Amino acid sequence: MSRAETPEKVLDAAETLFAQRGYHGVSLRQIAQEAKVAVSLVQYHFANKEELFGAVLGRRIAVINYERLQRLDAVEQRSKGQPELQDVLRAFLEPTLLFSRNKAQGGQQYAQLIAQISNDPQPHARRVSREHSDPIARQTIRVLAKALPHMDQKTLTWCYLFSVGAMVSAMSPTGRIRTISEERNDPDDTTELIQLLVTFLTGGFQATYATYPTYPTADTTNAAHQA
Repeated sequence: MSRAETPEKVLDAAETLFAQRGYHGVSLRQIAQEAKVAVSLVQYHFANKEELFGAVLGRRIAVINYERLQRLDAVEQRSKGQPELQDVLRAFLEPTLLFSRNKAQGGQQYAQLIAQISNDPQPHARRVSREHSDPIARQTIRVLAKALPHMDQKTLTWCYLFSVGAMVSAMSPTGRIRTISEERNDPDDTTELIQLLVTFLTGGFQATYATYPTYPTADTTNAAHQA
């Protein structure tokens, strides 16, 4: 194995072990053994386990975020600044859900890792959110605000987080949906899954606005513009 191949080999090994055992269940030495390299080489490329964990998720999130931004931009351009809520939600959800089903690109491990860290307050999880997830979240909320111009920023942000929770549940690789539906539901039918989730979340956003018909203040409007 060449020196150039080492980082990718380490990332692949780390991704597998983190997904199987969780962040705290894996050491750099175990990752080195899985990658069949010296632990010193792991430390040469990645300063510590937290940095390595961020790199594992960062390389997957970068692909998803690129696709999501392309779709959000397309939705804005087609709508001339007044996008349909369903179109924005689909642009947000579809890249992640499709990737989570792509086993050849590590989608299953990615789904497991996202489920592990989605509500984890520990530094390694918050670092991933801060560096990789929060920027795209702000962009998505910005476009959602154009689809729901009369929903205040605070409520809109909560609704976005509720959407993330639903998405993480939908992409779960546990297969629980098969069990509780007595095999009627197929989690790999992404066409049905995405349409159902978009419809469900659209209703949630609309019902929330109907119940809390508040309008943006000057401060929240400025915050939305700056995000």
